[in-house]
Amino acid sequence: MKTTFLIIAIAFLSITAYADNNKSSKNVKTNKTEAVEKANFVNVSGIITDKKSNESLAGASIYIDGTKYYSDLDGNFTIQNIKPGKHTVKVEFISYQSVEMEMDIRTNQEINIDLVQE
Repeated sequence: MKTTFLIIAIAFLSITAYADNNKSSKNVKTNKTEAVEKANFVNVSGIITDKKSNESLAGASIYIDGTKYYSDLDGNFTIQNIKPGKHTVKVEFISYQSVEMEMDIRTNQEINIDLVQE
């Protein structure tokens, strides 16, 4: 009886160890794939200012391909992990004319955008 129980326990532990080993090797492959994919992304940063006064505009809305981001209290923004290629960039701020442009973003890029009051 003890021998049977011991054999069953060893078999169960072996199966569990094998399953955990396969699971961890899959995670390593997934993490490597994610790292390679992230290496292919770029960042876009810049500042939004008033064209006439050159003052920064806090809280301006920046859209890249329809996804909305905001400038910080100093008018700065950083958008991370953008796929290289052509993108539509649009900037809006209350009582200012919106700006929309097509950009071909291939590397990390800094863009400064001046808005004009309506």
